Amino acid sequence: MARTKYIDPPNVLREKIGYGGIDPLRLTRGEEYIDSNDMDFAPYALDVMERLNNIVAEAKSDKVKGRAAVDIVTQPIMELKANGGMFKYMLVSEIAGIVLNFLENIDELNDDVYEVIEAHQNTLNAIVSNKLEGSGGKEGRALALELYAACKRYYAKHEIQPRG
Repeated sequence: MARTKYIDPPNVLREKIGYGGIDPLRLTRGEEYIDSNDMDFAPYALDVMERLNNIVAEAKSDKVKGRAAVDIVTQPIMELKANGGMFKYMLVSEIAGIVLNFLENIDELNDDVYEVIEAHQNTLNAIVSNKLEGSGGKEGRALALELYAACKRYYAKHEIQPRG
């Protein structure tokens, strides 16, 4: 009977950072810093949304096609999703997440996809321009549900079974 030989590869990351957890004091200080952060998210978000506008315009000109165009449009939306929550704009993260899930099911951009993206952009512009921090309450939930419904209408119209 052959013996099984196991080879443990070197853990380069472990060698760099060592063993043990993160000092609880560092975690506390980091959380305090984030909580006390008074940076205005709006200018940053508006800049990212302007970049998204430019990317969408470029995609509409057919310079980039297919899945590559979808991937390019996805980048600034991912930034908004990632940073929204960190700056207490949970609704921005939620709305961006809905559109990201939608784009994961799309293989190419068309006029209907652009309409969903435009609805997303308009919604985010309203949220950021009015500095609606947090979840947006009942109105924020209604905005998110309407955007989700628009995605579902697209799937039904184009006979797409969402993957996720």
